[in-house]
Amino acid sequence: MLKLASVVRFLSVFFLLLAYGYAQGSQPELWWWQGMEPDNPTDIAAIEANIDQAIGYGYTGVAFWESSFSYMSSRNWPPQETAYVQQVVNYARSKGLKTMALAAPYGYSDSVLLRTNLNWAEGEHITGSQFTVNASATQLVPVNSFSGLVNPGFESGMTGWFGLGDPNLAIDTTVFHSGAASGVITNAAGNARFYQVLNVTPWRQYHVRYWVKTQNFSGGLIEVYDATSGLSLYSYSITASPTQDWTAFDFTFNSRTTTQPALYFGVWGGSTGSIWFDDILVEETSLVYVLRRPGTPLTIYNPTNPSTVYQEGEDVNAISDPNILSGIGVGFVDQYHTPTTVTLPGGTSLKAGQTVAIDYYAVVPALPEGDVGMCLTDTGPQAWMQNNVQVITAALASTGTGYLLSYDEMRHMDSCAACKAKNMTPGQLLGWHVGQTYNLFQSLAPSAQMYVWSDMFDPFHNAGPNYYYVEGDIAGSWAGLPPQITILNWDLWNLTNSLNWFAGLNTQQPTPFRQIIAGYYDTGDGATAASQEISAALGIPGVAGLMYTTWEGDYSQMQAFANTVKSNWPSYNSSLTTNVSSQVSVTQTGFARNRATGLWVATLTVKNTGGATLTGPLEVAFTNLTSGVAMTNNTGTYGGSYYITVATGSLAPGASASVSVQFTNPSNGFIGYTAVTYNGAL
Repeated sequence: MLKLASVVRFLSVFFLLLAYGYAQGSQPELWWWQGMEPDNPTDIAAIEANIDQAIGYGYTGVAFWESSFSYMSSRNWPPQETAYVQQVVNYARSKGLKTMALAAPYGYSDSVLLRTNLNWAEGEHITGSQFTVNASATQLVPVNSFSGLVNPGFESGMTGWFGLGDPNLAIDTTVFHSGAASGVITNAAGNARFYQVLNVTPWRQYHVRYWVKTQNFSGGLIEVYDATSGLSLYSYSITASPTQDWTAFDFTFNSRTTTQPALYFGVWGGSTGSIWFDDILVEETSLVYVLRRPGTPLTIYNPTNPSTVYQEGEDVNAISDPNILSGIGVGFVDQYHTPTTVTLPGGTSLKAGQTVAIDYYAVVPALPEGDVGMCLTDTGPQAWMQNNVQVITAALASTGTGYLLSYDEMRHMDSCAACKAKNMTPGQLLGWHVGQTYNLFQSLAPSAQMYVWSDMFDPFHNAGPNYYYVEGDIAGSWAGLPPQITILNWDLWNLTNSLNWFAGLNTQQPTPFRQIIAGYYDTGDGATAASQEISAALGIPGVAGLMYTTWEGDYSQMQAFANTVKSNWPSYNSSLTTNVSSQVSVTQTGFARNRATGLWVATLTVKNTGGATLTGPLEVAFTNLTSGVAMTNNTGTYGGSYYITVATGSLAPGASASVSVQFTNPSNGFIGYTAVTYNGAL
């Protein structure tokens, strides 16, 4: 019997074709990623020249990466900037190109937040951060509860930092930032990591500072990781130059549920050159990037009697982080800065020496230069999105452009009070939200094709537990994807698994989506990248084409990428398996028993009864085969059934092909089966 998964695979693809008019193209859609910040006619001319060049290479679509799509709804956005964008998009459309515009920036939200309200960022809660009232009762002084590191300056030799047993670590008494020693790694052949367990309080904010010196070095990383929970509280490359003098680096982390995470720094997998570390500092801090909006409440109270709550404006002055004051803040430009000082008004009820606690919410930028995500439930971002979509769909209405929903690498999600009030998992929340955004676009641009990045809906990529600062599991997010949306699949590390996932060939995700492989990614070899990406897609239905994606603005490989895609596309098409049983007749001569071998033998004939040529190979699967009967000259099995190749080449209308079939039949009884005919390799 043909297994259910195979039936589901065929029917899912079949019904997708019926519902959305999609058919596998003989030619691929060939897109490229075009950075676009046109500020003057010269910029426009350069972009249009790149469009002309891409068309010459055979590209059929352009995805525009342009901040104007997010800024158009700003009151102070120059109308000329919008006009420039319209001019470029219209130019591409006039050349016969499909277009898509990047919208809904929920993964990388910094630029939107900077022009609207920085407090719309998604933040995690901090609980019970303690302060003491100073002697003059004029301000709160943060309490550092961290007990300190062992041997922070490497002055006590190998004490404290060498617990992993990694080789290539040493103490250097000739190079140091202060004192008389430092830790050093030179030309590590593998892992070389300094390590120390930190005793922390859950849901508190901590500051780490470390000093680094390098010489011809490449390959460093620093991380705070809790092995018990699997939470990575911070992880990023050490951004020192290959050769530089002593430099301090800072970051903050939220301890979340952990009590004993470990601080790791050094090398994973090998390095060249030398890197020195010294004067490592860990301390509890507070109020760095504190968020102030209804969904991120701040409470000041007596920690020994939490029902005693103190009021801003009466007992303490208003609390905020100057970096993110709306309209004047500089934004998320670092991962640590000196915390704001909490001052007290003259009539405060707080007394000198008194201890108070503050619960609040704060965001930790995911990258040294920033990167935060926007809250999915706060009314402010919701109103902004409504207005922004109205503006951009109106501005681009005449162009017929599609829209790419930028739900990608969402490192902050489902942690503020507003999101928690939804009582959803992160996956459920994301699925709900992408559906809301899709419906908004469709209500204003119903004929627009919609696209979305793959990663946050892909369990082989980012749709899982413990993704950066997301509180919970993103699994299940895919359930909210509208089936009409096209997936831009950029999981190049697990591409075959990911393409199968979105093709509906996994029982956990049975909806078949149209996909475009968003490949290349600045490897410097467009031909090899395209070849590898198409190879990963062989046999997987629903891939409409590929996109040349460059984050570095490197268009030098566009031609090689396009040529390889076009030359390899026939291989992809021929790899697809299609049930053509309705276009053929299958007949068989009567079985005869071969006395010498004991096998039951017959001749199977397939005739093309349709009006179109069937491309090979043509194969017949023997489903519902009589119990106890086994095929001996089968080509292989498919979905649990034997199959045999009847023809390797094409079969014209009216033409036939025959093959001998052989079976063991211990009972010598009737041999029955249902023949299912496919074209394409099984």
